[in-house]
Amino acid sequence: MDANASPRLHQPMPDTRAAREYRFGREGYSLVELIAVLALLAVGVATAVPSVRRFADEAAVAAARERVARGLLRARTSAVQSGGSVVTIVADPPTLRVVAAGVVVHQALLADGPTEVELTGGRDSLDLRFDALGIGRFTSATISLRRGRADAGLVLSSYGRVRRR
Repeated sequence: MDANASPRLHQPMPDTRAAREYRFGREGYSLVELIAVLALLAVGVATAVPSVRRFADEAAVAAARERVARGLLRARTSAVQSGGSVVTIVADPPTLRVVAAGVVVHQALLADGPTEVELTGGRDSLDLRFDALGIGRFTSATISLRRGRADAGLVLSSYGRVRRR
C-alpha cells in the first residue's frame, strides 16, 4: 500500500448470491414499522374527518341560504319590473319559485340531500308577496336551514328586507 494513498474504508461486495441475499434482507421496512406508520395515518384521518364534515355542512348550509337570498332579490326586482311578484318557498322538497305577471321567472332547488329547511311556525310552504315598489306585503318570516351540526337562516321583515343569521 502506498503511503500517500488513503485506505478504502468500504469495499464493494462482490455480486454473488450470498451478497444479493444479504442486501435483499436489509432493504425495505419491517412489518412493525409499516404497522406503526399505518396507525399514525389512521389517527390523523380520524381527527380530520369530523372537521372536514363540519366544513362541508357549513358550506352547504351557507350556499342554500344564499340561494334563498338570491331568489328573494330576484322577486323584488321582478316585482318592480312587472308590477308585483309572489315567492313561494316549499320546505319539502326545498324549492323556491318566483312568479311575476303570471310567469315563473325564477325557480331553484334550495338544498341538496340532507339539508333541512324549516319555515316560520313549522309551515310546509310560505308565500311572500312583493308590490310594484318591491316592498314586501307579508308578515315577517324566518327560514332556517340545517345540515348536521351547521345551521343558518334568513329573517325577513314585513317590508321584505333580508337579514342573514
